[in-house]
Amino acid sequence: MIGVVLAIWLVGAAVTKYSLGEMAFYTPIAVLVVGATLALVLLWVKIVLDSLRRRSGSRLPKGE
Repeated sequence: MIGVVLAIWLVGAAVTKYSLGEMAFYTPIAVLVVGATLALVLLWVKIVLDSLRRRSGSRLPKGE
């Protein structure tokens, strides 16, 4: 978990105009945004897989 936060901090500082000190202030917000984005992506993947499973008559394995 610490590695993820450090990666978000360093990548955020590299791709934005903020210095490392300024990005340290914005890192908690960036972590929330990244987490929310991943949650939405996982939700939509689940929705699409469930839809495909219903449409195809359960040709996809139920464990995946």
